[in-house]
Order: sequence, then C-alpha cells, then structure tokens
Amino acid sequence: MPRYQYLRHRITAADRPRVIEHLQRLRAQLDRDIPDKDSGSNLLLATWNIRDLGKPGPGWGWGRRLPESHFYIAEILSRFDFVAVQEVNELDEWNKVMDILGPDWDFIATDVTDKALGGNGERLLYLYDKRKVWFQNIAGEIVLPNDMLVTDVTGDSDEALYRGKQFRRTPFQTAFQSGWFKFDICTVHLYYGEDSGSKLRERIAEIDRIARYLAKRAEQSLKAGRALILLGDFNIVHPEHETMKALTRHGFVTPKALAAPSNLDRTKYYDQIAFMTEPAVLEYIDRPAANGGAANVGIFEIFESVFRDGAAGADDMADYEAPLRKTSKGATGDLREAYRDWRTWQISDHKPMWVRINTNGATGYLDRLKAGG
Repeated sequence: MPRYQYLRHRITAADRPRVIEHLQRLRAQLDRDIPDKDSGSNLLLATWNIRDLGKPGPGWGWGRRLPESHFYIAEILSRFDFVAVQEVNELDEWNKVMDILGPDWDFIATDVTDKALGGNGERLLYLYDKRKVWFQNIAGEIVLPNDMLVTDVTGDSDEALYRGKQFRRTPFQTAFQSGWFKFDICTVHLYYGEDSGSKLRERIAEIDRIARYLAKRAEQSLKAGRALILLGDFNIVHPEHETMKALTRHGFVTPKALAAPSNLDRTKYYDQIAFMTEPAVLEYIDRPAANGGAANVGIFEIFESVFRDGAAGADDMADYEAPLRKTSKGATGDLREAYRDWRTWQISDHKPMWVRINTNGATGYLDRLKAGG
C-alpha cells in the first residue's frame, strides 16, 4: 500500500482534503477494475507509457507535474506486481513515486537513449513488487546484428555497414520469476515517425526486427521452461494494420481481449502485450470472468476518477484553473482544450494495459514428476 503519510509533507493543508477525495475515488475504481493481488497464485503484469516522466528542462509540455499527480501514479502502479514503464527520463521524479510506493518495491532501468538516435533521452524501466517477483540477475539492451538492421545495408565495404540503423530507443530485456512462472521479458518504445511514407516504413521495420530477433531466441526460452514476453509501446495503428502484422508474423500472440485501443481517444492500439509461451498461459488470460468476478485482462481508464473533464457530468477542471492559467496555452486559448491536454502531462496520454498470469505450477510439476518426467 502506498505511503499516504507523505500526503502531510507533499500536499498543502488547503489542498489535502481534495487530493484525498480524489485518491479515494481512484482507489474505489481500482478495487472495481483490477483483481486483488494475491500471495502466490497469480502475477498481475502491466505495461504503461507514463508521458515524459521527469523530462528535464523548462518549457517542455506543460511544465512540472503537480505533487498530487505522483500519488495518483503511485496508486495505479501499486495495484500490479510488475510493470514495464516507458518514457521515464531523469530519475528524480521517478524516485518521488518510488518513495510513495515504499520499500517493498524495486526497479531496474536503462540509461537514457542518446538523443542523436531520435529517442528523446528517455529510459525503459521495470518496476516490481519484491514480495511477488524476483530479478534473476540477467539484463541487457538489444543490439541488432548487421544482417537485421532496421534499414537495408547495401555495398561490400566496411563503411556500408553503417548505412543500416539500430533502434531509435533500444529494447530492454531481462529475466524474472514469480512463483513457478519464469519469464524473459523485453519492453520497447518503438519509433513513431509518421502516418505514411518512409517514416511509417521505418516504424514497421522496427516492429518486425524486434519480433524476428526475439523469435530466434524463443525456442531456447521455451526449452528452459520460460515464457517470452514482448510488451510496451509499439505505436501500432490497429489489429489489421501492417504494424500489427509485423509483430505477429513471427509467432508472437496477443491476448484476444487486448484487441482494444489504449490511447485516450480510443483510436489507436499503440500498446501491446505479446507472448511466446505455453498455450495454457494465454488460455488463462483470455478466460471469461466467472460469476461476475474479475477478468484476467484489461485496460485501465486513468481519467475516470482523477482530472475528470466533464464528459460524464463530473468535472475537476475548476480545481486546476490557477495552474492552467499560468501556462501560455491556458492563458490565451480555450481553457477546456488546454485542460484536456495539460492533464496528459500530469498522468499520461496512454492507459495501463494489464494481464493476470497463473503462476502456480505445482500441480503440473507434481504430475510430471509422478510420471517420471
């Protein structure tokens, strides 16, 4: 449970009742929409692009997040056991979230991507609850061999090898275990580019290369009794688009229930969780909820309880009019439109996507042992 005592130190006395009310709404929504964390039978695994968390320098987006936003982000993260997080920049702001989460949590992150590669200076990161998940001391960023570079390499000279490209933001692979469930996991934030033309082709090529590269390693993982999970922000357009085909043509499978938009206006399928694993893992994730119980998969609506915009009759904009009007867009433009954009810099413009995975393999193991396996 997050350390709510920090509310006394980080939120002013005047704002504290309002922030607590918003947290209570958010907690109630999470109780309703996310299954309870249990001690040993299931792993709640998620991916979330948290928009430019800790982006350095003035004038980026709408400026710094409000202190209350760190509590809302921490509250959402705390409901999962393991989260792949994209768009973490400098770690000062991330460490504020970690302080709220408390000592049961840990993380492992990449260094920042060199801006010269087009990666916006961001990190990829894994957050995990140490009571449920343990890091198996293997981590690395994916570097493509020359025959798999994102753009075609032509010519025979050594110089020609440099005409191909690595990923704009290097995928990050690690090894973890939760209960009986062992998994190799790779998170990505792939190139967006444009909606058409050469930059779209480069986006498709990045998706294709990471899926092809990991598919070569999948057999080794499966022989070792490990699932291979590829997840994050792929900038996929929709399930029938070539961006999705580039992911699935190499054998990766996505849960059926996650064929849904993950951006705020419900038009894009950017975020994905894809598997190469035993069929039982996906069957469990896609199993329909029984007797009104919690599902094993979902996309969490981040603005239903906090930073509400009035679409359903509930509106929080008036609470933030003062900080909004201090921004150039809020001072001169349409305040409602400014608020809708501003709040994505407070939480995100992506929604968390999650699955529940059965980690209790004791029965199957005993059956195999009894049979002499």
